[in-house]
Amino acid sequence: MRNSIFSMLNQNKTKLENLKEKLEILKKDRERLAKKLSALRLIISEINIGSNLDKILNLIIEKCVKIIEAERGSLMLFDSQSEKLYIKSSIGLSEKTVSGVRIKPGEGIAGWVFIEGKPLLIEEGAKDPRFKKFENIEEELKSIISVPLKIKDETIGVINVDNKLKGELFDLDDLQLLSDFANEAAIAIQNAQLHQQMKNLAITDELTGLYNFRYLIERLEEEIKRAQRYERSLALIMADIDHFKEYNDTFGHLEGNRVLKSLANILKINIREVDIVGRYGGDEFIIILPEADQKEAQEIAERIRLKVERYKFIDNEDHSGETKLTLSLGVTSCFQEIISLQGLIYKVDQALYLAKRKGRNRVEVI
Repeated sequence: MRNSIFSMLNQNKTKLENLKEKLEILKKDRERLAKKLSALRLIISEINIGSNLDKILNLIIEKCVKIIEAERGSLMLFDSQSEKLYIKSSIGLSEKTVSGVRIKPGEGIAGWVFIEGKPLLIEEGAKDPRFKKFENIEEELKSIISVPLKIKDETIGVINVDNKLKGELFDLDDLQLLSDFANEAAIAIQNAQLHQQMKNLAITDELTGLYNFRYLIERLEEEIKRAQRYERSLALIMADIDHFKEYNDTFGHLEGNRVLKSLANILKINIREVDIVGRYGGDEFIIILPEADQKEAQEIAERIRLKVERYKFIDNEDHSGETKLTLSLGVTSCFQEIISLQGLIYKVDQALYLAKRKGRNRVEVI
């Protein structure tokens, strides 16, 4: 009897110790979660301060991976034109993965989360039937959390994290934490997008979508100072549509506006990535070419001239035989010389005037 009592006491003592141990573990888990929530609030405040979209996206995924203690993470946004999700920022993913992944709504884990608007915790990601393995993309995949970025009832993207550090698996606390984070991140993204749209409206020509006169002048002034400071070359192209007034008088201003839009697109796709193109006014356009010499600028201008000459602006059968327009272009440059903004514009304007005087549909250099 006595032995039985001692045995029972020992068992109770063991159970009590086990319970205390579990309570201690639970307490530490709660403390860890509380610290993460506190850190989350600070991170959200930091994110909401910014207005640059790319920086905010990078900051979101950087902090997200850190607070969830994940090996990798990606932030995907939905592009309404292509109707696909693209990776806009990531940590731990190869360039091949980032550039190669394009996900349709409903496709794969991220596509499912996007369509359903619900967070997802998967312990064995690669074995999930929703997982899509992309050709030639090899990323070891274990535990996954994927959460939607939502503004009210609209999903704008998805945050994905996978492979918790130290080989552990994500749990429901991680899922809740990331979901809360994503809700705040979505608001920050929307605010940055709106800020970017407002900024674009302020510097963009409404009709053509190119930069407007004010922004062109600001950038040209900056580029002239940069070229002089670092002793780099700078070139300028001014283009003007030949006989555009007569064209407008014949076909009307709506058709003329359509021509200006088409020309804007031709200009955009025939310049270098670093070049700045904008509408100077009416049917005149300017292209700023940082670090381009006169010869390179002349070649770009000639390429544009040929593209315009060969382009069929009117598809309306009623206007058959009146489908061609041409462009006159002036080119100038400066290298290791002191020149004002007004002086450079005067030079390129004189080059354009020379092209007009010599018969139009040509490139002239001064």
